[in-house]
Amino acid sequence: MITKIKYSIIILLALASFTACQNDDNTVTANIDAMVAEPGDLLNQAFPLNKVRVEGEGLAGLKKITLDNKINISFNPNHNSDKAFIFTVPFDEKLGSRFGVQPITFVTATTSFTKNIEILQPVPTITKTIPAVATPGFPLEIEGTWFYNVSSVTLGGKALTYTLKSSSSIVIGLPANAVSGSELVITTPGGAAKKIIEFATLILVSDFDGNGIRKDWFSYGDVAAFNANSAGGPSGNYATFTWSGSTSNGYNGSSAGGGSSFLSATNTDAKKAYIDIDISANVTGAQFTIQLNTINNDNYAYNFKVTDVNWTTKTISIADFKDNYGFGSNTAATLNVSKINEIKIGVIQDDTPNPSVIKFDNIRIRYQ
Repeated sequence: MITKIKYSIIILLALASFTACQNDDNTVTANIDAMVAEPGDLLNQAFPLNKVRVEGEGLAGLKKITLDNKINISFNPNHNSDKAFIFTVPFDEKLGSRFGVQPITFVTATTSFTKNIEILQPVPTITKTIPAVATPGFPLEIEGTWFYNVSSVTLGGKALTYTLKSSSSIVIGLPANAVSGSELVITTPGGAAKKIIEFATLILVSDFDGNGIRKDWFSYGDVAAFNANSAGGPSGNYATFTWSGSTSNGYNGSSAGGGSSFLSATNTDAKKAYIDIDISANVTGAQFTIQLNTINNDNYAYNFKVTDVNWTTKTISIADFKDNYGFGSNTAATLNVSKINEIKIGVIQDDTPNPSVIKFDNIRIRYQ
């Protein structure tokens, strides 16, 4: 009896072993043969946002895809078969996305396996500049895409200083002698983005150091003192204008006279024209007036109070100037700025401290 039981157990074990062997023969081992990125058919490589087609066997029942051990990749299960599935390569700085070779793990209904994929850095692009027209000597913001691992920024082949604000924004420092029409190049490991930079027209009216198209300044009216060669300031000599309360004339000012227009005949739009001037004063509340005269004897002015006695650069849109010496109701928005040929600077005698000492330097007209 014992012998019969022993033989029965041996037969059952043999049958079980045979059945297991049959099942092993029918089981397909999950495997990935290739990861092909579209378009371009990159093998085991892909750019961010590429669709990748995974080909192999035993791939049905895909449950999860994880890139670089930390980024979960979404996929459409309806595009999953035993032979293939498709996913899109994500790229999110906040999640830690990076370029280079990294692991990618696939979890199916029966198993999981890890392969290596290389995420390639795209070529950067430049979409726009802020402002649209640059000014030599002023910062310029460059907006674009894929500003990662920037190795250099050049203009006309010369290296520029720059600040990387984000992967889509770089602020560059433009040299004062930058030439309009120069090529800007931003270089990364992915390639180079290029753009021709057009510069604003910049007219130096006077820097009180002997440069500019108006050099010989004089004062008039109720002025107590005027010195166009005060030492120091932001960049050498500057002009100092003092009003001490006199109202005998009812007006005051300083000028270097008229003459030919500052801008060319093609520079007509007041909304594209600006006055840049470095200013200071002896006391907050000192009230500047800047007057523009034209070859047609029109005048527009811009009046403002000093809020900081330290030197600062004041930028004024010419479209914001007003007629009637700055007190009128009509702005200069429709003024043909190519007609402007004189700049006058003084103190508004009402509602200003006594004395008011205003200081100014580096007067420029900019058209962009």
